[in-house]
Amino acid sequence: MLTILGFRKNQGPEIRPHLGINSGPTPFGEGGEAFADVSHQYRQLGVESIRTEDLSNGSFDVMYFFPDRNADAADPANYDWTETDINYRDILATGADPFVRLGQSWRNMQSWGAFNLQEPTGYPGYGPFWRGDRPLSTTMMESGVEIFTMLIDRYTDEDLWGYNPLAQGYIEIWNEPQIIGINTVLRSPDGKNKTNPANASEFEYSPEFPSYSWDGTPQEFYKFFADTAIRLKELFPEIKIGGPGLQNVGLGLPSVQAPGSNYKNIIGLEWTENFLDYLAERSVDLDFFSWHLYDSDPENFISLYQRTEELLGDYGFVDTAQILSEWNTDFANPKGNVSTALGAAQVNAIWIALQNRAPNLAMSHFYRGADGPFVPGGNGFPILINDQGENVSVTDFGDYGVGLLTSEGSYKANAHAFSYWSNMARRELVSIDQFYSVPIDQKGLYSLAGLQAGSDGRDLQVLISYLSDGSDQQDDVVLDVYELTESFGMAEDSVVITVLSEAFGPPLQVPLDEDGMFTLPSDQVVSIQMTDELMADQIFYEVEDLNVDVGSFVASQLSSWEIVGGVDKSHFDIDDLTGHLYFAEKPEFDQPKDHDGDNIYSIVVEATSIHEVACQEVFIEVVDTMQPFSLGIGASENFV
Repeated sequence: MLTILGFRKNQGPEIRPHLGINSGPTPFGEGGEAFADVSHQYRQLGVESIRTEDLSNGSFDVMYFFPDRNADAADPANYDWTETDINYRDILATGADPFVRLGQSWRNMQSWGAFNLQEPTGYPGYGPFWRGDRPLSTTMMESGVEIFTMLIDRYTDEDLWGYNPLAQGYIEIWNEPQIIGINTVLRSPDGKNKTNPANASEFEYSPEFPSYSWDGTPQEFYKFFADTAIRLKELFPEIKIGGPGLQNVGLGLPSVQAPGSNYKNIIGLEWTENFLDYLAERSVDLDFFSWHLYDSDPENFISLYQRTEELLGDYGFVDTAQILSEWNTDFANPKGNVSTALGAAQVNAIWIALQNRAPNLAMSHFYRGADGPFVPGGNGFPILINDQGENVSVTDFGDYGVGLLTSEGSYKANAHAFSYWSNMARRELVSIDQFYSVPIDQKGLYSLAGLQAGSDGRDLQVLISYLSDGSDQQDDVVLDVYELTESFGMAEDSVVITVLSEAFGPPLQVPLDEDGMFTLPSDQVVSIQMTDELMADQIFYEVEDLNVDVGSFVASQLSSWEIVGGVDKSHFDIDDLTGHLYFAEKPEFDQPKDHDGDNIYSIVVEATSIHEVACQEVFIEVVDTMQPFSLGIGASENFV
């Protein structure tokens, strides 16, 4: 039930948002209509940060905006910002912050042909610009700092954008650089398989074994990264600089290596230790360290986080935050594809584990927003196994992409789960461990509870994933809901329980037992929501004379906001994303402008969530700053 609550007034620690996404919301400007514009969906879902990795056209890849690798990087005429500007502007239009990844996508590297991926018809910019004998690393060592300086200078230009979009923002240098020519099997253009013999100590670039992400030596990358980080920090001190977006094998945890992967932990922990040691020697100010993991077990995410904390501490980076800049479940998980209800339960459990047990994780970016872009009209990323464990060819890919949304913009179960997370963000974190029959984080039980308090009541949200262990003897887990409502002063009849039991949702409401005991279903996302017994029908605010700001609304679900009525609506504006309400002009107690001149303004505010719409009449009383406050008294109707 969507309810407008009023102002949030948290008393304890807030739940961190972690509402980042990889890939932009819009298709590339030069292409066809294979993919939907999902800007509206991003706004509905509450996406707060968009990483510029694997955009539809790769427009943030070096080869796209700097097409001639032999050109003078200091000459502005050698850059083509057309498509990059389009994607950047589209990101900003969603209200999300850009998280700028510097470098090159894996599909735009020289390894394009090695993976035997044909360039899709109608997708300009993939591959042809930078093929040849000159390694990418050579270009970056010679001109990379200048190239990236030009990029960031453009995308912080207040004259160009009207403000600085990256003020207090993030810049990530490169993507998965430690996967350096170590593909265990490469498929060459002639169809023959070749085995790469390289290891960490003897690696040298060879066109015969194309690079996955960086085609130079590890030592060359360390220098390039440090040079870039130092220079960008000098020029843009307000921006957080970090990277390098390590694939999990770079952190030396065998337990998180996916069997059958194209990667082997050849250049793993040794690479990372040498990297951090080099940065420490050069006194690089590393604001954050970023890494990636695709795994279905939440405990592997926690292990990797803890190991990374140890590594950073060992090399003196004690103030460096962690960022999980790419994550999802295991793409080839035979138990359930990422787009199924089980996949949604797994990502929900991972998110909860990171919230509860990874306090230095500043941000995370789910991979990805929408499916694509490999199969026009399909759902794009080449997963080879569906939720039944069957091989799926690219042409029969169906609805088994890895995104929150299909390439046409339809919501999957993961999208509905993401909306739950958005609704939880910045709530007061509260413990409900004692109300379960087994301890949280044991036996596959992951739970998170958040309290949201407004001027007219409170709302408690609980998110749960109970992951099965594959046995027939798995214990039932029971939540005592009525004891929970009593403990927090919530109304028993306000309890709403929904589950995500289908691959494409939507959430389905399920009944609560008469005794208030709820047995958790396994491998589904469960949401339990309840409201305060004293929830009022009216919302009544007081505002001091000459104060423009009224405040920010909160709702029981993530919502967009609009003023839709009321006799005094012309005197107010509202931010449609945040719900921030303010006077269009400063009010004056001695010169009231409300309809009847009593300094009590009446408007109707509408909140819209993914599934529901709610309206509420709101009264704002202007009080004389020279007089003591008086409690406003008003009544209203609750419109739905």
